[in-house]
Amino acid sequence: MAQPSLSRELALETIERVEAKLREGFRPTGIGGAGPGAASAAADAWGISRGTVNGRLAAAKLHYGLEPDDTLYRAQRYQQPVPRAVVQDAPPPEPQMSRPSGNAVRVLAIGDLHQDPRHPDRLHVLTWIARYASLHRFDHIVQIGDWSTWDSVNQHDRNDTAGAKYKPPIARDMENLKDSLAAWRAGIAPDYKPRQTVVLGNHENRLERFENANPEALGTFTTERDQAFLQYGWKTRPYGELFYIEGVAFTHHPVNGVGRAFGGETGPQRAAGKTTVPIVSGHTHKRQVHDAAKIGPVDVISMVEIGCALPWGVVESYAKHGMTGWWHGVVPMTVQGGVITDLAFVSMLTLERDHGDRLAA
Repeated sequence: MAQPSLSRELALETIERVEAKLREGFRPTGIGGAGPGAASAAADAWGISRGTVNGRLAAAKLHYGLEPDDTLYRAQRYQQPVPRAVVQDAPPPEPQMSRPSGNAVRVLAIGDLHQDPRHPDRLHVLTWIARYASLHRFDHIVQIGDWSTWDSVNQHDRNDTAGAKYKPPIARDMENLKDSLAAWRAGIAPDYKPRQTVVLGNHENRLERFENANPEALGTFTTERDQAFLQYGWKTRPYGELFYIEGVAFTHHPVNGVGRAFGGETGPQRAAGKTTVPIVSGHTHKRQVHDAAKIGPVDVISMVEIGCALPWGVVESYAKHGMTGWWHGVVPMTVQGGVITDLAFVSMLTLERDHGDRLAA
């Protein structure tokens, strides 16, 4: 039998160093949360790579049946003494453990644009947003879906109705998509090359549904749509998928157990009770932020609805005269280690005033 590559003495030392970090409040393997885990913290203190420590832990278990005692872990925040119950003050938390792990990524989230060939005035907003993004140099730009309305293939107005006469042809919708992408490029600085992602929405999904109902057209319009985005530097993600940046999910809307959006006044609150990650979404056209407190190393899950990116005050006709609560603008944020650390809302009025070609009304 071949001799183990790891001596028992070194295996025990590795276990002891990891257990020491568990006692200090660093997380055991398999538990999510801010900051490095116990094995990573032990490697950093030891001055060796994290991969080396993980390899030694695996070898210690394989050859000697040794592994760290995870029951030694106590979250640091619960170890702080209460000042009125003891004579010493509560010590501040160790910054290395309380700060999110990973790298801070600055993201510009753009809500539902609903570009439509019947409303060419909506093209302007893309140039304004692109100029704003060029000024602030975000690392990643995410458009949250419903870039276009795609009423050409909507199933709400049957083709034998009067309303269907106002539906544009698919070709006009596709041409409008390309015009809107050109409007975006017109505002982007030549030396600015951010990552750009579109998480497709239910309005883009109208094309998939149309092709499914008309199989002779399968792949015709969806391929042209996705290639148009790619030509202008935008990668697309499927409708309903959670797209992650630093552990924060971006999607058109979170989906419940029956495959529908969490809707209504309490949609974000109910979704927060189900998700294990923060979620940034659109769809409702509303501006909402809900922080749900949690028990455990991750003590808060944030749900952010980013409104829409229509011109200020524009409400789609389907909303009729009901109350909407829509908000119009874009949402810059910073995400890091599964946490939304910074969040702001910039209105379309501000974008037009600072980056438009005409004075705001």
